[in-house]
Amino acid sequence: MPVHTRETLPRLLDQPDSGGFQVYVLCGERYLCRNAVEQLENSLLQAGGTVHAIDGDQEDMAATLARLRSFSLLPGRQIYRVTDTRLFLSRQVAKNIWDRVTKAHTGGKTEQAARTLRTFLECGGLDPAAPDTDLEAMAAAEWQQHFGFAKPGDDLAWTKPILEDNRARAGATAKAAGADPGDLLLKTLDAGIPKANVLILVAEEIDKRKKLFKALKEQQVIIDLSVETGAGARAQKAQKAVLQDLLRQTLAEDNKTMAPGLAEILFERVGFHPVALVMEIRKVMLSIGDRRQISREDLDALVGRTRQEALFELTTAIGRRDLKEALALTERVRSNGIHPLAIVATLRNFVRGLLLFRALGERPELHFQPNMTPAAFQQVCLPRLKEGDLWQKELSGHPFALYMQFKTAAACPLTLLTGWMNLLLETELRLKGSPIAEAIVLQHLILAMLGPKTAKE
Repeated sequence: MPVHTRETLPRLLDQPDSGGFQVYVLCGERYLCRNAVEQLENSLLQAGGTVHAIDGDQEDMAATLARLRSFSLLPGRQIYRVTDTRLFLSRQVAKNIWDRVTKAHTGGKTEQAARTLRTFLECGGLDPAAPDTDLEAMAAAEWQQHFGFAKPGDDLAWTKPILEDNRARAGATAKAAGADPGDLLLKTLDAGIPKANVLILVAEEIDKRKKLFKALKEQQVIIDLSVETGAGARAQKAQKAVLQDLLRQTLAEDNKTMAPGLAEILFERVGFHPVALVMEIRKVMLSIGDRRQISREDLDALVGRTRQEALFELTTAIGRRDLKEALALTERVRSNGIHPLAIVATLRNFVRGLLLFRALGERPELHFQPNMTPAAFQQVCLPRLKEGDLWQKELSGHPFALYMQFKTAAACPLTLLTGWMNLLLETELRLKGSPIAEAIVLQHLILAMLGPKTAKE
């Protein structure tokens, strides 16, 4: 059977019973999967029935299969939906799941980090509830053997309390011993299940080389809603197409339109976060009431944070030499889809600006003093800065913004600024040619720029 995608999904939903399928597998971007599952269930239940929701983290596959084999006393179709199923896990998808673990941990999402870490351990064939499971103490060779990629070089002590919590919940999450659950599912399907029963399996990451996936691909329905990630042209095109479809569908819910050019501004502000896009546009639609068209003023009032604003906050934190805030903002900017090289380029431009303002501030004819007031700067320094033809673009900003840039630059020694430029060059080379995770490279950069040693130098 062909694998359905976002483009072919509408045709499937129009005739879900045409092939008599009883198993549907949905994989890929989480919000797109959730949205597709809702549409699929509505289509399957047109004649009535019930949805039985099952959490993959708590699932006992033997119990699910027993229900799937049984005739229900409830009328209509019986849908057993397993979210975050573990049937397709393997070490081949461990790296992607580990990235999700670290992202959740860095973002302070404890429950999500714990849930994803359990999935990660199962990818490597480890029991999350086992008392001897210790990722921090695990040897690099053992890590590679279990998960198929090199052990991260950063401190993994933060995983210990999560693992302890997993052990505390061992009674609820213990897996049933015995045959492989995937083999049990295939045997159940071969033996036959009641026609009114349907199984929906949902997962963000799956190993498409597993026997179970190949068998279901041939006999049942696979819906792949994956979206290529990254900052390349092909990935950006795919992501934009998804956002455009979601925007069009969401606007149609309330018969709304957007002023020309606003869609691009919205995409830039939200980044590739489908659920955030839908939530933001619904918020704007609700705010404008009966008015049909969304204006730029509506967007500015309710969808405020732009990527440029987020990057500006990062450079401001670095200018204040606020290490804690800079680390948090760096991760936030990265998780919002801004490429690490774009972050480095922004920081490089920021440091270049500081070098320029530092050099201009030391010109004797300017009479600039770090302790002078903004009014004095505007009256004394600004007219002299405007006299020359050089640096007019750099000096075209608001007078107070220019004053703050001169004041920040004056507090930064030249040795510090030139050291920052060297660090940025080293970071760019690492991002382009090193196997080290991008998040770690950026964290190292911020620590090197704002750490105590650098500050003293």
